[in-house]
Amino acid sequence: METTSAALFISISLVTFGICYYYFTTRHKERMEILERGLAPDYFKGQSDLSPLLLVLGIISIGISLGIICGMILSKLFPLYQLNLTITSIFLGLGLALIMSYFLIRKKQKKD
Repeated sequence: METTSAALFISISLVTFGICYYYFTTRHKERMEILERGLAPDYFKGQSDLSPLLLVLGIISIGISLGIICGMILSKLFPLYQLNLTITSIFLGLGLALIMSYFLIRKKQKKD
C-alpha cells in the first residue's frame, strides 16, 4: 500500500512539473519569437486586467447573499415550500447578478 502511494505521489509530481515546464518554456519561446519579428516589448505588460473578473465576483456574491435573504424571508411566509423557495431564490439572485454584471462590463468596455 505504501509503495503504491509513493509511486502515485511521484508520478503526479512529475506530471505537474512536466506540464508547468512545457507551458513556461513554450510561452517564453513564443514571446521571444514575436519580439524578434518586431513587436514592441511593452505589448506584454498590460495583459492581466483583473477588474472585470473582480466586478463579476463581487456582483455574484451580492446576488447570492440577496437570494439567501429573500429565500429566508419567503420560507418564513410559506413554511411548506421552505427548501424549494430558498434554492430558487439563490439561483434567481445569481442569475440576476450575472445579467447585471454583463451589462455593467459592457458599459465599462464601451466607455474605454
